[in-house]
Amino acid sequence: MRKWIYASLFVVLPVTAFAAEGIMDWAYPMPPQGLPPADNVVKKQAKGAKTGMMLTQQEINNQFGPPDWFPDEHPQMPAVVSNGRRPNVLACMLCHLPTGGGHPESASVAGLTAKYTIDQMHAFRDGNRKNVRTVAMERIAKDITEDELKQAAEYFASIKGPQLKWYRTVESATAPKNHVGAGGMRFRDEGNGTVPIAANMIYELPEDEEGAENRDQHAGFVAYVPMGSIKKGETIAMTGVNGKTIQCAICHGEGLKGLGDVPRLAGRSPYYVIRQLKDMQSGARKGTSIALMQPVVKNLTDEDIINLAAYVVSRAP
Repeated sequence: MRKWIYASLFVVLPVTAFAAEGIMDWAYPMPPQGLPPADNVVKKQAKGAKTGMMLTQQEINNQFGPPDWFPDEHPQMPAVVSNGRRPNVLACMLCHLPTGGGHPESASVAGLTAKYTIDQMHAFRDGNRKNVRTVAMERIAKDITEDELKQAAEYFASIKGPQLKWYRTVESATAPKNHVGAGGMRFRDEGNGTVPIAANMIYELPEDEEGAENRDQHAGFVAYVPMGSIKKGETIAMTGVNGKTIQCAICHGEGLKGLGDVPRLAGRSPYYVIRQLKDMQSGARKGTSIALMQPVVKNLTDEDIINLAAYVVSRAP
């Protein structure tokens, strides 16, 4: 059973309560309490890495210097992305990885416009983006300088092309039996057991669990979504369902690949998409642009949100 990824990060950060009517708690994964500290003995390396680095899990989890296993595959990183700044500005690539793919419990920031990323960091700073998963981001946003923020935002905006493809989508009646581990990531249980996928559930699991633990920017994810959900989500996104909502492409662009500073939806984590839609419904996300989204999401049911998330993750970014 996977136990130690991100343990050091969440030991030092407080957990705040967040409740909203109808919230899908499983899309806001939090690590179990009382886990042991990260291993500091066994040396590990990402598959195919040529840097020669061999690191323990504790070293891999270094908040101010996590590993970049494939430094030749992306632009040169500014210091705030690679190392952050003590005591509060954690290295951006700690959670979002050197290529911005992120993990289900964080977010993909690759390919977003610099302005959008800057605006979102200001929202975290000003208390306009709050849920149980945002504690670390609020802390970083309150301390990061505008110059550091600009450097980080421009770096992640420069990530394009194949590196944006981070999810494989599977429609299925079942998923591998799994659990939430340290850091909030789901891992497969031992054995070959399965769990049914209800109409109101999605499971996101690493394609390569060891790679995910190693913060390997090659180790993507698979989203197990309910049978028929992709087509149902497409209907909602493309038609607005007789005024229940509006067509997503009007704002998010053709193929949901983003339009100007309106973010890309295609190929993004369904958990992330669910959290944003639920936070907009509940008022946990605020601001001018969110005020425009609130009537769009107001009448969506939880099942509608599941179906939309399944559809957008299945689209090519």
